[in-house]
Amino acid sequence: MRYSHGIFACLTAIGVLASSAHAQSIPGMGSAENAMGGMTGNSMSGMGSSMGSGMMSGMLPNLSSASSGNIAGVLSYCVQNNYLSGSGATSALSGLTSKAGLTSSSDYTAGQNGQLLTGESNPFSLSTLKSGLKQKVCSMVLNRAQNLL
Repeated sequence: MRYSHGIFACLTAIGVLASSAHAQSIPGMGSAENAMGGMTGNSMSGMGSSMGSGMMSGMLPNLSSASSGNIAGVLSYCVQNNYLSGSGATSALSGLTSKAGLTSSSDYTAGQNGQLLTGESNPFSLSTLKSGLKQKVCSMVLNRAQNLL
């Protein structure tokens, strides 16, 4: 009798594992990117800091290849859409846009439309992000803008 309980427990565990793996492959359940899109601040705390920050940093763009014009345009987008405010953002925007020819570039125009040109084949579009991630990317753009001054 003891032997049959062990087999039953083992088969139950295998069934749970199999159904869990199957549930992950069901179409339409959503991707990890969609799930992370709305997570900011305290909602990340239950995930463990290394997992949450690792997944978040993998989704955020690398700004090192973005032109000054594009950074200024995205900064303008962020200020106009209230993802950034305050004297730091407006001061950085004024400083960058005062550079000759910067506001007439196509990179600046793309940035004003929320398109971050990072050198990848497709622009990184802020318009598709959840609000919390937009604010995070806008903060990154502000830091980059301040470094360019």
